[in-house]
Amino acid sequence: MKRCAQDPSLIVVDVGAFVGEFGLYAAACNYQVFLFEVQPHMVDLIRTSIALNNFSTSRVQFSQGDSETTVSNGTLYASTIRLDNVHWSPQSSILILKVDVEGFELNVLRSAEKLFRKKRIHHLIFEYTAWWTDRAPQKDLIPFVEKILDAKELFALDRSAYTVYGPLTRQAIDQFHDDHAEQHLQTDSYVIFVEPKEKSNLQVQPYQPK
Repeated sequence: MKRCAQDPSLIVVDVGAFVGEFGLYAAACNYQVFLFEVQPHMVDLIRTSIALNNFSTSRVQFSQGDSETTVSNGTLYASTIRLDNVHWSPQSSILILKVDVEGFELNVLRSAEKLFRKKRIHHLIFEYTAWWTDRAPQKDLIPFVEKILDAKELFALDRSAYTVYGPLTRQAIDQFHDDHAEQHLQTDSYVIFVEPKEKSNLQVQPYQPK
């Protein structure tokens, strides 16, 4: 809320919003939020939540996702999510991009390369499932974030122990992937792309092999 009050150009983008809990919480904290979800039954739940919370279309903009995505009268119109094709306000920056799309995270991040290149995305949270059937995109995901998108620091969020590991070294990243692939673990990764002006109070510890 403090960051939002200091800089109203900062927005939150939630791709794979599910029932909208992440994005709508950010909206309740006074951030402008863009939600993307393609599952019709989840879309209905999100629309109901937006209405029940009386969020205005200037606060929460919602889409089912599209290669030619536009913003019109507070509504996003879309069907395949390509973030570089969204007509974002020239003054806006994405404080947090959250991506949870059931193994297609790499596709979404590739669709946002221009935004990352221009440093318009400050922080990223994405679901990481190294053991899924199509393992190639999952194995490529973290190296893509690290090298192509030019991540500054990468962390692993342990869902079971509520622990944050990092910043991850190159060796720890390889071990992290191997552990999660072998033991069928699912987790979230947090990535910093733009260094915060204030010192972070994030409590972290070195990554420990599972």
